[in-house]
Formats: sequence, structure tokens, C-alpha cells
Amino acid sequence: MDGDHPQHVAQFLAEVLGGPTTYSEQHGGHSHMVSRHSSRHLSQEQRRAWVALLLDTADQVGVPDDPEFRSAIVGYLEWGSRLAVINSASDENSIAPGAPMPKWGWGEVKGPYIE
Repeated sequence: MDGDHPQHVAQFLAEVLGGPTTYSEQHGGHSHMVSRHSSRHLSQEQRRAWVALLLDTADQVGVPDDPEFRSAIVGYLEWGSRLAVINSASDENSIAPGAPMPKWGWGEVKGPYIE
């Protein structure tokens, strides 16, 4: 990963959780993110370690400890990271350019994988 990866992850997560659309504006949105994981063959061990690091970081930077808010973050990280593992097994991008970003909320998700 390049040195900008943490910033890109933060921008992507912020947008998915209802924040500014910086990731889409600067990088092309969900399709671009999926393309960056193609052919990386991510493992479940790597996925679990990544989720743990993000949750540790959330604690370190003072993300609110509200149970509902934390549940929403954990829910998205689990869902999104499992999709990343699936998408990383292929050379093909399963998300069409211009497809909307997934939007994660409290108890609901909207995006290209949800009908």
C-alpha cells in the first residue's frame, strides 16, 4: 500500500457513513476502490487484522464510544471487508464505473449489493 492509503480509507469510510463525498470526488467512488483491491487475494487473517487496526485507531483518535455508533462502524467494517476479500480474488471489477457509493446507517445499508 502506498503512503496515502490511510487517508483514502478515512475518506471512503467518512463518505460511506454519511460524511463528505471527498473520496468519490477525488478518486472516482466505489468502483475505483473495488478496482484497487482486484487480484490482491486478501485472506481472512488480513481482513480480521485490518478491522482490528481500524477499531484500535478509532479508540486512539477518540471516536465516540456510543454503542449504536460503534455498532454501525463495526457492522460496516465487517460487511465491507468481507466484500473486499471476495472482490480481491478476481481480476474483474464487479462495480460499474459511476455506481453509487454504499451508504451505511443504523440498521440499514444502501448500495450496489442491496436490492
